[in-house]
Amino acid sequence: MKNIFYFFPILFILSCTKNSSENIAPPPSKIAFGSCCVQVGNLSIFDSIQSLKPDLFLALGDNMYGDFLPGTYPDSAWLALQYGILLSNAPFKRFKQNIPIIATYDDHDYGGNNRGNEYPHKRQTANLLLNFYNVPATSNQRNHTGVYGSYYYGDDAHKLQIIVLDTRVFLDVFSGEPISPTSDTTKHFLGNEEWTWLHAELLKPAKVRIVMSSSQMLHEHNGYESWTNYPHELQRFFNLIKETRAAGVFMVSGDVHWAELSKQQPAGLYPLYDMTSSGLNQTEDSPRPNMYRVGTALQALNFGMIDIDWNSTPISIKLQVYNNKNEVKIEQTIPLTELQF
Repeated sequence: MKNIFYFFPILFILSCTKNSSENIAPPPSKIAFGSCCVQVGNLSIFDSIQSLKPDLFLALGDNMYGDFLPGTYPDSAWLALQYGILLSNAPFKRFKQNIPIIATYDDHDYGGNNRGNEYPHKRQTANLLLNFYNVPATSNQRNHTGVYGSYYYGDDAHKLQIIVLDTRVFLDVFSGEPISPTSDTTKHFLGNEEWTWLHAELLKPAKVRIVMSSSQMLHEHNGYESWTNYPHELQRFFNLIKETRAAGVFMVSGDVHWAELSKQQPAGLYPLYDMTSSGLNQTEDSPRPNMYRVGTALQALNFGMIDIDWNSTPISIKLQVYNNKNEVKIEQTIPLTELQF
């Protein structure tokens, strides 16, 4: 993942009940998302996000930077201190008090730049994230390696599934950048344990499925960390959607310090979209080339928004990226009928 270039979510989970349909709360319709947030500095962008009144926020990793300030990182006490610094930042504190957050980590809030399965404190890091975002003690996210998990909302006709991937804990890392795609199919991005779980999740019924990945999935390979360094794992993801016939899938991702929408249509699949939003208080010198980009990239502080119109026919999904002035800079509307076999 990218290092820092500039100095610059309460998991109060909305849950769906197993009772009769009249007791099931409607699914979220406005879901914000973002990534790459240094815990010190200006976090006023969280006030901007909150002003749009999202039902939920998806924190896509690097939600704080444990390796930004000098200290004893990756000691868990040091990581806990960095979460405390994040919580003491007034805009984020207000946001966390008011907006439910579902989170995964990336490398800088996991174990350090580009760390993966070799990191020795996986469980401690996972527990810190789960505790900070108030994931219940009974959650299955606490009963396996890593922080992957899923959330369901709404009744059968309006079922939303949010799939949280852990792209660090099983990762076979490469040394140095630029990184070249590997042809070694024994190299893991998710790991067999997580793949088995994901297969079972995609077999469950849902109308709309949002996949949270800290790393980009559908862009052109650019030498940085992403799924493109493991082409066999990306193909496995495509094959899994085809095998399970899981409709309504799209992805949101972070990491790179710019925003863009990527689109591919793998053989035998409907079009897949990956909306990248990064960073909340960081920018990159320039976005990298991407043959799969829809429209233009945004080189500015940004956050994403998913606006689902559950009452339209067909259900409509609007993907947007806002800058920190609450101006829409990237937008794509997708009818749910497009995300079907």
